[in-house]
Amino acid sequence: MDRLSKYLYFSDGAENEVETLFILESPYKEELLWEYPCMGKTGAKMSEILIHNSSVALGILIQHNSSLTRKYALFETFKFPLDKSLKHGLDAEELFWQKIKMKSKRLQIEEFFRQNRSYFDSSYRCNLECGIRLFQRTLKTIVVCGDIAQVIFEEIFKEKLVQIGQPIKSGAKTFDVVYAEHPARAAYTHRRWNYQPNAPVKFNFLL
Repeated sequence: MDRLSKYLYFSDGAENEVETLFILESPYKEELLWEYPCMGKTGAKMSEILIHNSSVALGILIQHNSSLTRKYALFETFKFPLDKSLKHGLDAEELFWQKIKMKSKRLQIEEFFRQNRSYFDSSYRCNLECGIRLFQRTLKTIVVCGDIAQVIFEEIFKEKLVQIGQPIKSGAKTFDVVYAEHPARAAYTHRRWNYQPNAPVKFNFLL
């Protein structure tokens, strides 16, 4: 498998149970092999924090409808790998977007995306917004992991993100947006993932 088949993943029938939606970056080797997000070290690092057990990756638990993870859903910003070592089967446009992974600073990522936004897959917005609507009865928090996912999320949804403390129209449906370090970084540097469920809220997402 050269890319994932879709953006959004959650346990079967859990539409009215999902409380936290994790927006990630892109699949890596294990994710491509099993055709599901968070199947390798990244998933194990997430399980370590979310269910206090790193022996089974989060993606495996969600895929197999574990009762421990039905409140979590996963969304990949890119369905194909951004790691430059994984090029097999990718088309020219996908290979082009691997350049964003080579930007080491957030400002560089922002500049690259703004310059090339018109080439970004429009299905990202539709799929993410549809997912948020699907979970709206129980969804509380959107956790955006890593600079690439955060920059793209902000740029695409500018008009739906309300700064904390700014007035929101009465009766509007909103969700907390939290920014977290990407779990892959913690996994590959062998340290604790810097994610806290009660982390400061960055925005309110206005549905």
